[in-house]
Amino acid sequence: MEWELLGIILAGLASLTHYFFKIPVDFPSPSNLKDNREIRFDILRGFAMIGIVMIHIHSYFQFFHPKDHLVIHSTLFLSNISRFSVPIFILTSAIFLKKKSGYWKSKLNHLVLPYFIFSIFGYLIKYQNYSFSEFTFFFLFGKVFTPFYFVPLLIQFYILFYVLNSVFIRETWNFWILLLSFVINLVSNLGYLDPILPNVYHSISIFNYLFFFVLGISIVQRKSSVQNSNQNTNFILFVFFLVVVVLMILFSYLLEIDFKNHHLFYPIFMMMFVWIHLHNFRPKIAKILSYIGNHSLYIFLLHPFIIHFMHSFDPYIFGGPILGYIITLLLNVGLPVLISSIVQKGKILYQSHHFS
Repeated sequence: MEWELLGIILAGLASLTHYFFKIPVDFPSPSNLKDNREIRFDILRGFAMIGIVMIHIHSYFQFFHPKDHLVIHSTLFLSNISRFSVPIFILTSAIFLKKKSGYWKSKLNHLVLPYFIFSIFGYLIKYQNYSFSEFTFFFLFGKVFTPFYFVPLLIQFYILFYVLNSVFIRETWNFWILLLSFVINLVSNLGYLDPILPNVYHSISIFNYLFFFVLGISIVQRKSSVQNSNQNTNFILFVFFLVVVVLMILFSYLLEIDFKNHHLFYPIFMMMFVWIHLHNFRPKIAKILSYIGNHSLYIFLLHPFIIHFMHSFDPYIFGGPILGYIITLLLNVGLPVLISSIVQKGKILYQSHHFS
């Protein structure tokens, strides 16, 4: 709650700065090119996917070296600064979402089926006393591996989009729906819905991410991307970025706070900061990030297996904490991408590039 309230203060300061100095903001929006896929959002997904892996690496290092405070605080810092990842995935999933013929067939083949298969293997590997009722519960609530909660969460948003599609696409209602979703999300983040909702539902509650999903739909409805950013915009965002980094260092190294995935203001700020600097990326880096974003499903479903097996040996065996961290990150991103490429190119199973 404290971090969310701090986010409100920072967002208020940013809004006042924008209002008084009339600084334009280049907010993410699709381009006018209808024939090409908007790869800039794939790049955002690539960032988010790497961030998700970094969050889980922290727990891996903490498992082996809880008393190595400098290393653990450093991995905690990297984990905390990556907490924009899940909201960005929710947002980009909404951006790529379209209600069309074969809507549910696509979701079943490209998300539910692979999630079901990986859940079965994960359950057989991770647990010993098998139970059909327990597996069903784990499958429905994404508990086979901790990161799997995201799939039931995403499926709920798919259902919401399918049922309320006619409401979401009404341009005259866009602002009010966005405002309502913001209020609901904020109330949920502050914990006021927790006593009302069942405890088992908290981890997959759509109320924790509702604003980002609606914001993604709103972004799709924007007509074009207007490049309004200037030096003042970049300077102000850079200053706020430094403020956030300093706060992250304070909370990670001194207070040892492990942030949650669902906060409203930090993910929005990070999305805008990255978006404005996309044109500064080298083509190869942009291509790599886009490629990772395109293979996010396999990375998401496979990296918990890799992390699980890696708990059999100390990450420091790779050459110490720094090199061990880098190699762990490369393994958890690179191996799933390699497997995904083999499966897709060989058409062994099916072609699946995205969550949505």
